[in-house]
Amino acid sequence: MAETLAMTGASTLVAAMATDAWQTGRGGFARLFHRRGNGLREIGTQLDNDAALMAGADAAAAREALLELWRLRLLGLLRDHPDAAPELTELVDRIRERLPEDGRRWTQDVRAYDHSVVNAVQGGNQYNHHMDRPRTDGDVDEA
Repeated sequence: MAETLAMTGASTLVAAMATDAWQTGRGGFARLFHRRGNGLREIGTQLDNDAALMAGADAAAAREALLELWRLRLLGLLRDHPDAAPELTELVDRIRERLPEDGRRWTQDVRAYDHSVVNAVQGGNQYNHHMDRPRTDGDVDEA
């Protein structure tokens, strides 16, 4: 659950960085991380610096790097402060309401080659309880 919430929070924050939803995201995440003992000004500066990267020439690379960085930060926060989960969930919902329609749309490109298996999901959950290994040309059916 914490992993999913951390990824959702990170993707929502990064999506908000280049939109009008940024002030909601900035303030909410600053308050959320303030519980770890960080100063609000320090957190706000970090958030602003990260948002500035999104306005740079290589926004796609910045987005990927920031997504992983904030996922890890949120995982640490949720590990140290499990009581922050409801606040993070509510913050994500508030930010998503303010995102433009195209900021709510995700694109995923998943490819598998050479008998590989890919399991992918966006905005939801996926549960794999058992998966057989891929068959090869030399496999023999068991009776």
